Amino acid sequence: MPPRRPPLLTPDDLLARGAEALGLRLEPSGLAALRLYCDELTRWSARLNLTALRTPEEVVREGILDSLACLPLIPPGPLQVVDVGSGAGFPALPLKLVRPDLSVTLVEASRKKATFLVHVARTLGLTGVRVVRVRAEVFATDPREAGGYDLGLARAVAAPPDAGRLVRPLLRPRGLFLVQLGAGPLPPGDWDRLLALGFEVVREFPLPPALGRPGRRVVALRRVDQAIGEGPRAPRGPEGTEG
Repeated sequence: MPPRRPPLLTPDDLLARGAEALGLRLEPSGLAALRLYCDELTRWSARLNLTALRTPEEVVREGILDSLACLPLIPPGPLQVVDVGSGAGFPALPLKLVRPDLSVTLVEASRKKATFLVHVARTLGLTGVRVVRVRAEVFATDPREAGGYDLGLARAVAAPPDAGRLVRPLLRPRGLFLVQLGAGPLPPGDWDRLLALGFEVVREFPLPPALGRPGRRVVALRRVDQAIGEGPRAPRGPEGTEG
């Protein structure tokens, strides 16, 4: 008799087990919101090709849980967060769903992706979410945004040093930039470029093996130099799409 295959895990099972592997205790409301986000992303992506993650299982494992792996490196308390090149919302939206105290600005140049971000934020009843439809390079040089954020995210917009160049001017002095890395070491030259931008390494968090993504990790970098030439910021508009 051939060996019995283990049963396939449902997206709900993957979420619960992945959260447990990360040491997270998610409230039922948070889990329900993550499931709804997964459902909406899968449904929209079938028509609009928002992400390369095609199935709910891929969205949970490679999108949501990979995003939640940032949580151990995020300080407590209300924070202003910018996600540069947010795409379909990773990593900022899953983080917002389990950390409602985060105020999140999602920067995305694609009209269809920005439209989805506005839709899913409204569908989930989220407050403290702003979607800005503009190129990352333009947003990073906007003086109204300079030095206004405690935490910067940039999951897939560019290589780490180039993403760091976009995020750095947006951070307050001593603000954090979270870098999500794949398997294998980052080339020494890339670390040198990041450090030359005025970052220091604070802490590294490897993803637990139970998540099935060996070698992936999140590194927290801190902006250590003082901001230069950053004047007062203009008032922000209402929540929703800008640009």
